Amino acid sequence: MTRVKTGGEPHKMSQKELAALVASRTSRKRTVPSTNRSEPKSIIEIHISNDSSSSTAKRACRGTENKVERQELQQEPENLGPPPPLTKEEEQRHKEYRSSCSIFLQDLPCFKLQQAQQIPKCRECRRRNVVPGAEGEGNTGNDVYCRFYEFRRLQYNDKGDLNVAGFPNPYSEPTPEDYAIWQPDGKTAPTSGFMDIQVCRYILLHAGDQFCYLWRQEAEALRLHENPDGTIAWKKAVQGIREICDVCDTTLFNYHWTCRKCGFGVCLDCFKDRKDGKQPLRRLENALQKGCDEYHWLLCTDFSGPQEHAVTELMLTQIIAGDALNVLGRMLHEVRTLWQVPQVCGCLLSKQSVDDAQLDELIQDMIKESQLKQHTSFSSLATEQKLHQQQRLEQLHAKKLEFARERGIDYVPGRVWTKETLGKDPITTAFDNFKHINFLRKGLAGLRRFLPPRAMTLAHSTQLAPGVPHEWLCDGKLLRLTDAMHPDNRVLYQEVWKCGQPVMISEVARSLNLDLWHPQAFCRDFGDKPNDLINCLNGNLVPNQPMRHFWEGFQCITKRLLDANGKPMLLKLKDWPPGDDFAEILPTRFADLMKGLPMPEYTLRTGNLNIASCLPKMFVPPDLGPKMYNAYGSALHPDKGTTNLHLDISDAVNIMVYVGIPQDEDSKPQMAATQKAIALGGCDYITRARCQNPDVLPGALWHIFPARDADKIRDLLNRVTLEKGFRLEPDHDPIHDQNWYLDDKLRTRLFKEYGVEGHPIVQCLGDAVFIPAGAPHQVQNLHNCIKVAEDFVSPENITHCYHLTHEFRRLSHSHTNHEDKLQIKNIIYHAIKDCCTILTRALEERIDAEMAKLKAD
Repeated sequence: MTRVKTGGEPHKMSQKELAALVASRTSRKRTVPSTNRSEPKSIIEIHISNDSSSSTAKRACRGTENKVERQELQQEPENLGPPPPLTKEEEQRHKEYRSSCSIFLQDLPCFKLQQAQQIPKCRECRRRNVVPGAEGEGNTGNDVYCRFYEFRRLQYNDKGDLNVAGFPNPYSEPTPEDYAIWQPDGKTAPTSGFMDIQVCRYILLHAGDQFCYLWRQEAEALRLHENPDGTIAWKKAVQGIREICDVCDTTLFNYHWTCRKCGFGVCLDCFKDRKDGKQPLRRLENALQKGCDEYHWLLCTDFSGPQEHAVTELMLTQIIAGDALNVLGRMLHEVRTLWQVPQVCGCLLSKQSVDDAQLDELIQDMIKESQLKQHTSFSSLATEQKLHQQQRLEQLHAKKLEFARERGIDYVPGRVWTKETLGKDPITTAFDNFKHINFLRKGLAGLRRFLPPRAMTLAHSTQLAPGVPHEWLCDGKLLRLTDAMHPDNRVLYQEVWKCGQPVMISEVARSLNLDLWHPQAFCRDFGDKPNDLINCLNGNLVPNQPMRHFWEGFQCITKRLLDANGKPMLLKLKDWPPGDDFAEILPTRFADLMKGLPMPEYTLRTGNLNIASCLPKMFVPPDLGPKMYNAYGSALHPDKGTTNLHLDISDAVNIMVYVGIPQDEDSKPQMAATQKAIALGGCDYITRARCQNPDVLPGALWHIFPARDADKIRDLLNRVTLEKGFRLEPDHDPIHDQNWYLDDKLRTRLFKEYGVEGHPIVQCLGDAVFIPAGAPHQVQNLHNCIKVAEDFVSPENITHCYHLTHEFRRLSHSHTNHEDKLQIKNIIYHAIKDCCTILTRALEERIDAEMAKLKAD
């Protein structure tokens, strides 16, 4: 008999019963979404629930370019039928392995190996029903990811029997190509696009300390390891495969623990939680039924039957080749010291200094020269006249810099010179205003940086960026830039963005072809395609509807779908386009959007301040959009939000491309309700005055709250839940569940009891709203709106992204936010690698040039 703990009393089960239960545990399969959905004969509303007991939970998987989901499948634990036949190439290759008896990396899934019964099969291949020639089953095995593929070493003996010969060594077996993925060097080109010296220093300033924490956390794995066998295995990064933890679904970055027998993998955080005896991430009522132990660790599927994994038997595994992580960690601190980038990580390496005066002077010159070039580096969208003016300004600065060099004067080029800024580098003094403020807060993922909110006056900001059209809303805390393509917008944008405050940029529509974004255009192009709709009045799902039903209702209320009471539904188009790349489904609109995106250095996929662009192409790219948000106006229902309160793990820009009012009814009640909603929303005088302009049609009312106040909002909503007589679910979250819209009463209570005040923003046609990562926000469409959003990862908010990855681990498996879509650790690593490579290479090239100059003289 075997005992399996379920969180209550131990329950005795037979070996056969346990095997069947293990088979019902979720598997990782590639799936192709069905496109043959028939049109329903009637309108059916389905209630949406975040209950963790849902039988099917879509989750992240060992990714491919396709969307992947983990499902709970009830099937036999193993099919021991004959393996599918090998191709001629595979037969020839294994014939050579058999004759030479050489050790080789497993090159086929376990279920395709001819003698797989002699070695343990991974948990994916054990679930494979091998029926050669069966309908829907190919013989290549491409629809199943084998956990031992290119990971386990195999060997044929003299008798032709197949045996396991261990696992690769991370130091002796990686090739130069493997090292090139992880280690900075002078030959490998950076993954990201154009990044100059100033951009690299800016990224190191904001992301360097987070990398140092990540590095120290990885080093802790060696201390936690309990297996007497000190062997560390190397799992090579495979093209198009994203390794994730079997317990929390977080992307495996480097160190993790693996079962030699079934391939089960657990991340550093889950391993540490278990070793420290912390409570499991989720409830345990159904643990036994899902084939896992009390910590939600999957049971081992070895030949001897399902058993619990012991931490002392798991094998420490790393993904990064060799010592590349330590090399980059030391290099980061050296580069930041050389290039005068402040370090507040507090480690010993951050205390080092540069003793070479000549080298220091050379780097000072390179920094000042890069500041001159930066004025025009992002001005590709500027007018010819503006570019000519900037080139003339650069020439003047160059002369002044040469004059200052000859006389030993400390001169730093810039647009504005005051007693406070003269002779200072804007990168190295970025934290001058916060020296005496404790802006580091301890969190789940180390120290989080919360800079104090920045309130500005027009007089001050005009000095910082003269000639940039802008205004200040929300008592000087919300920046509104009124010329979307002005080349100097970045100066003011970064001033408030680094403090975690939203930004609004207007007149974006001037760069777009608005005919492409009209409801009639979508109805014409996609009217017959089915999609799910949501009735915003009750949150219910209206599944599988031809989108014509939705788009025709945009212009005409009488054509809207009716609910059970015969009233028109207040509909929202859910997640469209669903599960596909926007660029493939809507190529013309994608090209139009990319042409008109404001702040392209942040928002474009290849933007040099969008550090997600640093991820090498062999990695599964994070799904950063674009995505469309289309919904009817709900100003007549002030307590009903179009999008309830939630927060996102990455930064985003949301652009209003269409605002409309139905033509078949009197618009006066709608307009009056709109103005009332704006007043109740807490908007300031400037915003209200703008919305009363007859040429301006308000589209949506936003409330964006600071990321630092998320816990206070969470506490209020939990209190309200208890006051209403409901219980708090341990694996759910009031913000992530997206079940709340904060009306004026809740917002008033939030301000009075917690001192939390959000940014009320009215988004009109052509307005782009920038939402920082981790900032709770909600939206109410005042009129019918079509919005399109693009996500990005800015260096300023990298600590919030990192923290939220840990926060999402604790949500239920059925939660839509549970899966780790961002791979933030990989993004941080490769952004730091690129910046260090570029700065080191620039310095080496400058030294070579100076040496050549001396020889010539």
